[in-house]
Amino acid sequence: MFLQDLKKAKPVLLEVLGHYLIFLALFFCFRLAVLFVYGELFTELSWGQLAISLLEGVRFDLASTTILLLIPMLLLTFPLRFTGSSTYRILIQVIVFLQLLGLIIFLSADFVYFSHVKRHITNELLFLANDTEYLLLEAKAQWLAILGVLVAAVLCFPLFLKWHRRQNVVGVRSWSGYLLIFLIMAVLARGGVQMKPIAVIDAYRHGNGSMGNLILNGMFSASHYSISGHFIERKITNEAEYLSTLGILEPQDPTYPLEQKPAVISSKRNLNLVVIMVESLSSKYIDGLSGESYGITPNLDKLISTSRVYTNFFANGQRSVDGVQSILTGVPPLPGIPDMTALTANYPRLGNMARANDIRTVFISSTNRESFSLDLIARSAGFNEYFGREDYPLLLSYPAEEAQRPLGWDYEAMMYLLQQLKESEGRFFGYINASSDHTPFAKLQDPFTSYEHGTDTEGGYLNMLHYTDWAIGKFLEEFQQHPQFEDTVFIITADHAMAHFQSNEPYERFRIPLFIYSPKHVEPGISENYGSQIDLLTTIVDLLQLEGTYSSIGSNLLEEKPNYAVVKEGALINIFSPLGFLQHSLGRMVHYQPGQSQPSEQDRQHLEEQVLAFDHLTYLLLTSNRWQRL
Repeated sequence: MFLQDLKKAKPVLLEVLGHYLIFLALFFCFRLAVLFVYGELFTELSWGQLAISLLEGVRFDLASTTILLLIPMLLLTFPLRFTGSSTYRILIQVIVFLQLLGLIIFLSADFVYFSHVKRHITNELLFLANDTEYLLLEAKAQWLAILGVLVAAVLCFPLFLKWHRRQNVVGVRSWSGYLLIFLIMAVLARGGVQMKPIAVIDAYRHGNGSMGNLILNGMFSASHYSISGHFIERKITNEAEYLSTLGILEPQDPTYPLEQKPAVISSKRNLNLVVIMVESLSSKYIDGLSGESYGITPNLDKLISTSRVYTNFFANGQRSVDGVQSILTGVPPLPGIPDMTALTANYPRLGNMARANDIRTVFISSTNRESFSLDLIARSAGFNEYFGREDYPLLLSYPAEEAQRPLGWDYEAMMYLLQQLKESEGRFFGYINASSDHTPFAKLQDPFTSYEHGTDTEGGYLNMLHYTDWAIGKFLEEFQQHPQFEDTVFIITADHAMAHFQSNEPYERFRIPLFIYSPKHVEPGISENYGSQIDLLTTIVDLLQLEGTYSSIGSNLLEEKPNYAVVKEGALINIFSPLGFLQHSLGRMVHYQPGQSQPSEQDRQHLEEQVLAFDHLTYLLLTSNRWQRL
């Protein structure tokens, strides 16, 4: 009886298979597009590795397809006679087609995103979904491509209906077939019959980041990574060993092993602080640091001789929130851990610390107030004053079509901060989020037209960076008239690097500049020591001599201790140090690039121990709420 039912269900099974093939073909087409369009990222792979990547990618595509089709297919094949009616089937057809259209749009967005960060989208999906203004701005820049997709969808819908109507499955449904379909889809959704469902890190089991990026699809990485950190498996073993590996010895309080106090100096300094965080500023584009000749950062080039400059400084992540969090809290972003907009553990907040020391705190963004959740971030970090583009007037004449862009204008933001700080009678801490050079790039008049402009081209970026550099120069020039100029420390850095126009070389994808400018209090010079954004919290606390305890896994950059930089890259974690570069999936090493001409197994092992100790200790302390006491 069972076998007879299954035989009758054959047409139904073939119909489900037909839907699967359509979705799988779409995933495969986008995977090939990634391979051929971004081919320079996969040149290291042999033909055998390429074949394995394409084949294993099908497993992830099947899982994603099943997640999308599970409910529609179960509704379509439900073994009651009314489910074979024309009206019912058309309804299911519409649902499936809308899913297909949504998938096309999403994979197209992931394809574009891949060019920016050299990986598929992950939890950024949830973050960006809350930023309607920015999404609309990007949509406006890509309106022609979006229109093309919609037109193609309208034209293809009749063909999809015609194919669907050919499937004559009235009267052949059965409970046996229905159960079989459910079981098959359950297995496909979890990626097989193994103990645990497949996760993002399974794509990197070959120990090769390029293979992992080719195996994955954006739908799988976004859905699995955004849902929960459950898919990141950590084997937490020995806290004392982690502390020792990272050089954190004999903590005063074992319950809060990262707790520190500001370094004590002989004379109290009542310094002020201004932090300028420039969107996507890579060291590559500053001629004085890279040796290039772009010619668009004359003011930053001029600062090199009068600042403490770090040539091996790295962003801790790939998003703006990663950079802001690292700088203002000292808490590094890690795979599977919420950012500061959702993190519930106790952690230091630089704004709160400054206010506790009677320092006025002002956070200004060039963007609209709520863009990139910066209003929430500023409040979470303890700033009691926050301003966005809506709060200050335009001072320059911008093209009419660009004047009110949500990303705003750096010059106006900086001048408004200067205005605010001129009113300060005591100490102050100003923070500027300069985002004018964020995509889509606005087109300005001369002199900011040195390169052929495009809203998403390197030329467009260079033009806008030229504008931002000019704004910084004007800001510092005007600030010299402030009575507290000599007692103000200026820190200029980036939220993350501009990976969009970079090669696959890991250092250049994450290296950002760091200028600490205060000739009276900070000795100028070039430092080649390794550091990252999380080190700025300790550096700032010691510079400003802020009273009170705080917790940090970072170090004071001015003490010139040998250091390292740990960077989150989607579901992977990287470490940069004089010993080299190592990439890890938290399950196994993915890539190792020695820092010396002669690779050393001891160096590789040490890097692996360091990056795992850093990740596991951070995870342990945050999840147990032992990062910082109340």
